[in-house]
Amino acid sequence: MAQKVNLKLADRKFWKNKKVFLTGHTSFKGTWLKLWLEYMGAHVDGYSINYPSYPKSFYKTIYKKKIKRENILNFEKLKKRILKTKPDIVFHFAAQSILSEAKKNPFKNYETNIIGTAKVLEACSLSVNTKLVSIITSDKCYEENNALKYYSENSLLGGSEPYSASKASAEIISKSYQKKYQKLKKKIITLRAGNVVGGGDWKKDRLITDVMNSIEKKKQLIIRNPNSTRPWQHVLDCLNGYLLASEYSYNSKFTFNTWNFSPPLRDQISVIKFVKNIILNFNYPISKIIKGKNEFYESTKLNLVSNKAYKEIKWKSILTQKNVILFLVEWYKAYYRKEKMKIFSQNQIYKFYKMAKR
Repeated sequence: MAQKVNLKLADRKFWKNKKVFLTGHTSFKGTWLKLWLEYMGAHVDGYSINYPSYPKSFYKTIYKKKIKRENILNFEKLKKRILKTKPDIVFHFAAQSILSEAKKNPFKNYETNIIGTAKVLEACSLSVNTKLVSIITSDKCYEENNALKYYSENSLLGGSEPYSASKASAEIISKSYQKKYQKLKKKIITLRAGNVVGGGDWKKDRLITDVMNSIEKKKQLIIRNPNSTRPWQHVLDCLNGYLLASEYSYNSKFTFNTWNFSPPLRDQISVIKFVKNIILNFNYPISKIIKGKNEFYESTKLNLVSNKAYKEIKWKSILTQKNVILFLVEWYKAYYRKEKMKIFSQNQIYKFYKMAKR
């Protein structure tokens, strides 16, 4: 008889009443994390320059309110907000995250992702209350090497185009603060994941956005790299890793640490296979999928392993590939039915907890 195993989840007792400062809180992952932290009783203060997707926005769908537009590159305002908020933990999501935009405007990409990261770390160094800064980077921070079966935390950092180069640079900038933070008794961690999917992602040039727009408008679906392999992962699995890593690091003896978060290698499949698994749940013919021209460079293979995360913080993916698709499809179907999406999204978090405890 199989032994029942409870997979590790974010600890509500740890997060209850914690003060959390969240840059990029209107982003796809940022909005889901804000919702989850509030579910656990944390006090969340957000800092964002805009809504990253237009006209649809996950944040506006959930919270139905306007934001005060604030730029991480404005150091004085950023510092003032952090000192006023007195956060215990800071999550840095604010970034330029679209490959096509990085190609069009590399200088803005580099400024936001590199200088922006440095300004967040510098501002947090001045906050007496802040013990931990969690920097969100990407699986694309690694030096591209198709001879490798997968990338681990020990793989070389690098970049084959502006976006990946900016994320590798953000990693280096973060580590450069190690000695300063050690003297201040603060912690820095960098968290790497890629191809995170889930309800509410409407950013342009993203696969799920393209799929849902094609289904909604009944038009052809154009896929740039159908045979490329990606580590598809649901946003709740990814954020569970971010939360567990932050819990572990908050009272850890290490000043700097980093982790990959990815599904098992068997679930890291091609773009076309992943898309077909989604559209089978909608009335959309596979014959409408066509291969488009790739206007910017993307690596063909991105396999990650998360052995370090399992060993050190007991993190593993909770959702199987089948359940990733199920959560994704259920969210968008509910959205098109015009359900109350804040309640629906909170229920997906609750469902995620229940599935982990089975």
